[in-house]
Amino acid sequence: MSAKWDTRFLGLATHISAWSKDPSSQVGAVITDGNRIISLGYNGFAAGVEDKPERLSNRDCKLNLTIHAEENAMIFAKRDLTACTVYVTHPPCPRCASKLIQEEIGRIVYISPSADFLSRWAEDLKLSHEMYQEAGVQVTAYALDKVDIKNAQITIAPGGLFKKVLSRLLDG
Repeated sequence: MSAKWDTRFLGLATHISAWSKDPSSQVGAVITDGNRIISLGYNGFAAGVEDKPERLSNRDCKLNLTIHAEENAMIFAKRDLTACTVYVTHPPCPRCASKLIQEEIGRIVYISPSADFLSRWAEDLKLSHEMYQEAGVQVTAYALDKVDIKNAQITIAPGGLFKKVLSRLLDG
């Protein structure tokens, strides 16, 4: 896959991340087979479970109720994901990494994490990368300024990482 398509799909994942109601972490994922989109996902509660403000503001409760973007995309794919690529706005946690490996995803592409993100999650990401190496999963990371919002052909929407990407583009 070319960098052009990688960054387009990362742009789409960024757009999808804005659909999450999580006030602190909005994550989007796109699963593809070549240039064909197979599934989309964002982090949130299960269908039918209310996104009550008191649940979203209580970190422990929110973490227990949240389905990660990668998990949602895998659930909705409804097909074999062998050799597919997942594009995600954040590096997958070990919990998601193990599920992506089990689904035989061939490649994981994400936006390089910020220093703040790494200060909190570096050990988890190290574990995810160890699993990828052991399982033979290819990993590619792109700097935020390489995400191709314009060619993703998406519309402006409020929220999290997408807002940061747009402000970079509009202020740049």
